[in-house]
Amino acid sequence: MKKNLNETRKQGWLTLLALVIIAFAVSIGFSPLFELIEGGIAARVLGSSFGAIFVIVLTMFLLNKQTEIEQESKKSERVFDEKVRIYQDILEICKDMLMDGNLTQEEINRLPFPLIKLQMLADEQVIKTFQLVFEKLNKVYEVEGEIVEIKPEDKNEIYNLLSEFSSACRRDLEISSNDVDPSIQQNTVNTIVKSNKKANDQTKYYFDGKKMHKNRYVYAVITNYLNQNPDTSFKEFQENILERNFNGRTGQWEVWKTYDEVKELHHKGSGSGRFFVTDKGKAGDILKDDDLVINLSDEKICLHKSWGLGDMKPFISLMKSKGIRVE
Repeated sequence: MKKNLNETRKQGWLTLLALVIIAFAVSIGFSPLFELIEGGIAARVLGSSFGAIFVIVLTMFLLNKQTEIEQESKKSERVFDEKVRIYQDILEICKDMLMDGNLTQEEINRLPFPLIKLQMLADEQVIKTFQLVFEKLNKVYEVEGEIVEIKPEDKNEIYNLLSEFSSACRRDLEISSNDVDPSIQQNTVNTIVKSNKKANDQTKYYFDGKKMHKNRYVYAVITNYLNQNPDTSFKEFQENILERNFNGRTGQWEVWKTYDEVKELHHKGSGSGRFFVTDKGKAGDILKDDDLVINLSDEKICLHKSWGLGDMKPFISLMKSKGIRVE
């Protein structure tokens, strides 16, 4: 595209140069030439010929400029579409990180390539603002372990940085000639912070006398029952114990998936870190380390790590209704 555009511009300049030469030649030699042939048909033919040549060259120049404009327009449209796609991908990745309040090595590993793509297409300010987001996420994930809980103050700072990144994207895409009003931007962040405070539940649950987070509690209840009933089949588990979408969640947010399905998510580079597979932290490889995978008689499953406060009462009620111990 760049080569074709340069060739079009070069041809345009050559055509313009030809117009200038023709105009200069006509201005100097047109009158003497007419005097030489002394009018008549020859003069009219000569005048028509010069006019035709001038019109042809001028038309060539205008067509060349039109082609140049069309090529520029196509390039701009393509670049715009690619920018929008990259910016949306980055925001989706960050959304996945912040939704469950935990960071995994897999999620961190999804960020370098979008940053490299930004260097190819984005404005410098966009790159700088995203680098700040990336640096903050790396700082949060300095603690060893497969799952690192994002503290509320860190999450709020990340939202603030993402808001700056979004504003930089808006400027780069020329969505508006004006920047987002700082008060609007700050109000947006404050609203998100308030919603995080409401959603940030630290309720602990007890099982066998041990105090646990919600996800570990669910894991303990399910594994305790299966340890006592090792012959439970995959069909029995999903029909009689816990359906994978009992709380209405689907896709990567189902409350459990088969081990093979989680490995498939890992190959796709998204979502496998949300399921209990291994307790080996960063050193773990979910393709071979399966110390947290639950073994049924004919299948292996992985429980989801993200359980909200609204999930717990239905889960406990469901387990009690099936005669499964919950404390």
